[in-house]
This record gives sequence, structure tokens and C-alpha cells, in this order.
Amino acid sequence: MAGLDLAALHERIRAELGPEVLVADREPYARDDGAEGPFLPGLVVRPRERAEVAPLVRLCHEHGVPLSPRGAGTGTVGGCLADHGGVVLDLGGLRAIVDIDERSMLAIVEPGVLTAELHRAVEARGLFYPPDPASLKICSIGGNVATNAGGPRACKYGVTGNFVLGLDVVTGTGAAHEVGHRSIKGVTGYNLAGLLVGSEGTLGVITRCILRLVPRPPFAVTLLASFADEAAACAAVHRCLTGGVAPAALELADRTCTELLARSGTLAVELPPGARALLWVELDGDSAGLDLALLRAGDLCREAGALAVAEATDPVTRERLWDVRRALSHTLRAHWPKKISEDVAVPLSRLPDLAAAAREIGARHRIDVASFGHAGDGNLHVNFLYDPKASSDIGERVDRCVADLFAATIALGGTLSGEHGIGLSKRPYMPLEQSPELRALQLALKRAWDPQNILNPGKVFPPA
Repeated sequence: MAGLDLAALHERIRAELGPEVLVADREPYARDDGAEGPFLPGLVVRPRERAEVAPLVRLCHEHGVPLSPRGAGTGTVGGCLADHGGVVLDLGGLRAIVDIDERSMLAIVEPGVLTAELHRAVEARGLFYPPDPASLKICSIGGNVATNAGGPRACKYGVTGNFVLGLDVVTGTGAAHEVGHRSIKGVTGYNLAGLLVGSEGTLGVITRCILRLVPRPPFAVTLLASFADEAAACAAVHRCLTGGVAPAALELADRTCTELLARSGTLAVELPPGARALLWVELDGDSAGLDLALLRAGDLCREAGALAVAEATDPVTRERLWDVRRALSHTLRAHWPKKISEDVAVPLSRLPDLAAAAREIGARHRIDVASFGHAGDGNLHVNFLYDPKASSDIGERVDRCVADLFAATIALGGTLSGEHGIGLSKRPYMPLEQSPELRALQLALKRAWDPQNILNPGKVFPPA
């Protein structure tokens, strides 16, 4: 973006919104939690209140300056990065929980509210907001909506989009709209709130979210089952899903992850010799039914070949087990200099094929691979682990791993992303899954919402 355009925009922002919204240190905004970048933005703006968002977008529209909305920066595909050199709109300052309506069972929140903050607030009222990304302690609701984030509990309850009733949004011209509804059901016109969920900031800037809540389950227990291989663990997933226990979460860890956790001693339980795969099974509900479900889930895992099944019924042990699962990505990162993480998803019946394909692809290209994730809905996080200094061609081999993984996923009837989004990292592979005609249809929708293409331009779709 031309310097004069940014300079003029800078002065307009100072004059109309005040210098306080301008962030001097742009360096922290050059990356997210993935491998893309660094891309230093030309300007960073952090609104103090929702009313400042629409004027800012309008100014960017008038000056033709690209703008990338950003939440907590925990994404992994570069979706919030200003690779165009324009403006990053930091929504992290909009952190108000506007209302928790217990009788209507909904919450109204600003986009910068951290997911764990919302969990605590609604659970104090006996309510429950199920979406639980692994980064829930540091990720924001607005970012969750932008990527349609999931988490372990998506197995039973669904992803973020299943809980979005309505949104306040500012389109690419600076026009503010309220879409969706506060009622549980509503079919007036097109489902524009649903369209915005997962749109990665390319259609509008979300300034407020109306979220559906459910009653808080009174009790929860966790099983950790260990297996000789991933195939047996996947067989247990099928048995648990069809065996009448209604698991809240089914989380898988492959051989690389299991061996690393066994060596680290961070698990709350001891693993038996020969354990090469793990399955976390979460059950929730009332105490009477939960006792029977706990016994049944253990039996189902043993029928699938579990070497051991450990029960965690007290809150401290349960939390320790889940902390280890949520920290797996960071645990891997601590043991390898570089990690490329993908989040492909396949039909449940093809989950064992996906796990096997990921391991075979890593072996073929001589790259370490670790897979873990949401086995209960077929969403696997496949991580390629390596040292960039190991050889001159290692970067090319990793690129081939990623390309082969995506090709294998599509061949299995799957999709490129289960919850991280496309952003910058995956856009070259979009033609594997979507035809030119389908991409053109979506770009036509973008032009209606953002006629000058200033909102996160170039994200999701490869250049024509």
C-alpha cells in the first residue's frame, strides 16, 4: 500500500477517532501462532468501544486501504495477518460481556472476550457454553466465530456456529448491520449470521455476538484408554459413538504423541508397556446415568483392544488429563524446532485411513509426524515436525508432505480444514476441494459485502 495513502489515513484516524486508538508497536502483530510471516502492518488500530469500528472501516473504504481484523492472534493459518501492508484492526479491547440472559439462555458478548472468561461467567449462573478450543484460555470469541472453531466437546455439542444466534457486523463500506436473532429459532430471510461464521474476516467485522447457552451438565468424568496402535483406538471411537454412551469428547493421540507423553511423565496416570495410542473419553450428565455410562465406555474401549482404561472422576485429575491434551501442540513445539500443523477432517469411517496416511506420508518424505485431535468428529491435527537446519531440502520435503496430506484427505472424502480456516497457508490448495465456479460464486458474495475488497483481501481464495 502506498505510503501516502497510509499517511492520509493515519491523520484521518487521529482526527476522527483520536490518537489513543493507534498502536505504536506494530511488531507483535506481524505474526500469529502459525508459520506465516512476518508481515508488518502499516497501521494498527485498537478501538476502545464498538462504536469506533464502523467509522474506521469507512475510512479504510474511502482511502482504499486493506484492513485485517484480529482477535487474540492464536490462529495458525495467517488469517489475521496484514500481508498487504495495510491496517490490522485489533478487536482485543472490546471485552465486555454485555448480558447473560438466564431466562432466554443466551449471552451477548463483544468479540474480544476470551472463551474461558465466557465459560466462567455463564457456569457461575448454572449455564454452559460448550465450544472449547484447546487455546480457550487465550483465544477470543470473535476469532472463534471467524474460524468456526470447535474443540473436544464438538463431538457431542457441535462447533461455534451451532451456538451463534446473531451478530452485529460492519461490512466493507463501513455500514453496520444486525443479523440473526435472539430467539432460538428464526428463518426470516437468508441466514446471514451463518454466512459470517467461518468467513475469516473477509465479509465483515464482527462487533457483537449473541450466543446460545445450554444447561450446565451437573457432573463429568474422563476415561483415558491406551492402545497398541491408532487403528485400535479408532475402533474404540466407533464403539463409543454407537454404543449408547453419548460421549461429550473423544480425543485421539497417535504413537509420536503417546511416546512423548510417556517419557515426559506429565500424564496424571501411568501408561502400560506397549501403549502407542491414547483416547480421552469425556462423559457428562447426571450422576446416576453417568455411573452406568462410565462402566459402559470402559467396556467398549476394552472390547476394541484397550491395554488399560484409567478413570478420572475427581475434578483435579480430570483437569490434569485435559491440560495435557490441550497442551499437546505446545509440547510438540518444545521438542522440535519447527512444526507445521494441519487440521484436516474426514468422514468418521475414514479416520483410521487418515491416521495411517499421515504416518505413511511422513515416512515417505523422511519427516517426523504427530497426529492428535477430535476423533469424535473426524477432525485430526496432523503435525509435521522437523529442524530447518537438518538438510538443504527439508523445506521442500515438508511442502510435499502437506500437499500429499491434503490430496489424501480429499481422496478420503474429507476437507482441508475442520476448524482452523484457510487463511494464507491453505489457499493454494483450495482448488483440490472447490471448483472454479464455486469459488467464483463465493467471491461474488464477497463483492456484495465488500465492494472494494478491503477486508482481509487475498485470504481464503487463491488469486484468479
